[in-house]
Amino acid sequence: MGDVDLDDGGLFLVGGVVKSRLTNADRQIVQDHLASLLQVHNLVILFGSGASFHLGSPKTRELKNSAVEDLVKCAGMALDETDHSLLALLNPTDNGDLEKLLNGLQLAATLASQSAIEEVTLGSGDGARAFLVSDVEQLRDKINAALAFACRLPADGAQLNAPYDEDPLWAHRTFLSRLVRSRRGNLPRPKVFTTNYDLVIERSLDQLGYPYIDGFSGTVNRKLNLAYYGLDFHRVETSSQNVVARADNALYLHKIHGSLNWRASLEKDVATGIESLEVLQVADDSAGPGQRVLIYPTTAKEGDTLSYPYSDLLRLLGDAVQQDDTAVISIGYGFADPHINRILLRSLATNPALNVLVADPFAVLGDSEMSSAQAQADIVGRNLKDAGYTPRSTALGSLASGADSRIAVLTGESGKFVNLAELLPDPALGSSLSSPAAIISLIESLEQAAKVVAAPASPGGAKE
Repeated sequence: MGDVDLDDGGLFLVGGVVKSRLTNADRQIVQDHLASLLQVHNLVILFGSGASFHLGSPKTRELKNSAVEDLVKCAGMALDETDHSLLALLNPTDNGDLEKLLNGLQLAATLASQSAIEEVTLGSGDGARAFLVSDVEQLRDKINAALAFACRLPADGAQLNAPYDEDPLWAHRTFLSRLVRSRRGNLPRPKVFTTNYDLVIERSLDQLGYPYIDGFSGTVNRKLNLAYYGLDFHRVETSSQNVVARADNALYLHKIHGSLNWRASLEKDVATGIESLEVLQVADDSAGPGQRVLIYPTTAKEGDTLSYPYSDLLRLLGDAVQQDDTAVISIGYGFADPHINRILLRSLATNPALNVLVADPFAVLGDSEMSSAQAQADIVGRNLKDAGYTPRSTALGSLASGADSRIAVLTGESGKFVNLAELLPDPALGSSLSSPAAIISLIESLEQAAKVVAAPASPGGAKE
């Protein structure tokens, strides 16, 4: 695996000024910045869907209707004639946004429910057509289920690039391992927040053997209990049970949009008999309609965050970024969620001790402008506009142009999660992590060698 070749790797900006073109010659600039962020007192990591693109995370924008159909087919379902008609009316340009599509279906169903009618008419003129509310709900349920299925990563049948075709979780293990091992032992645990439903982080931590607190109590019956975020891991002497030291390599994990292995359950308290909504964690990531605890991508998701457990998890994010000497490293998050944006941007306004680094490969400059900027040696020390480049009209484009020295942006190839993972300082001084596949091969080789040595002697007295 080793260090990634970063010639033409992108741009690193701090306070709107280009600090590095991310070539092999000046990569140390961004590595030093990352190393300093890892040593702040309170470290917050925010993962978005872009951190899972190399594992086949589903695309949700610029979708043709045929792509929506393929998404549904991959989940073992099919679109009928009514579904196709609905899609054609809601995505007439054949270049849709999954969030807007789901939002249109939700609005149609809500309108019918509010008006106490069984049908809704979509379209205009000769192209107008009436649909049963059940038809609208049917398509929405199919797309929601298909989206959840597509987030079971690595995606089934996905053609992954090397080395992830043989070891899908290598980049996540590298990132998480360097993250926790780089921090001084007396610092608080890193707090990882993610909008992703997938179980990639959990499986990576399991492969590493690292302990983590995800807010659930229990072993057989895992139930969300946010008080557990106030706990920690310590090593003790087995005989005296005296605390020896705080355990190594642990972190806190918060899934602020839910998870594929969370289930909603209405349970009655054994002591009081009062029923309440509980969130359970199960062993697998498959479920039937209505069972999952997820915030689906619609414009209504901001309202969904006001309910349990999302409101509580967002409160924990808000608390985390308001502390003194805090850094947020955001990877693959496109700033498309207003409820999260408010927390981060208001914290920047009110917390002078907050530093933010955002990594995204595409959201600042177009491909041709990025290539041109990387080739311009005198761009270092200048802002993009002075150098003749116009940042995209995105939230990240605005962050990359801002003059606030607390905000850093990493964009281009080096802004991809798989490359950022290798830019993090390696406490092992350059040694790379061995994949489970490599370790298994080594064990098999040693076992085979042992068999050869232990083989009976041949008649001539030589070992076989």
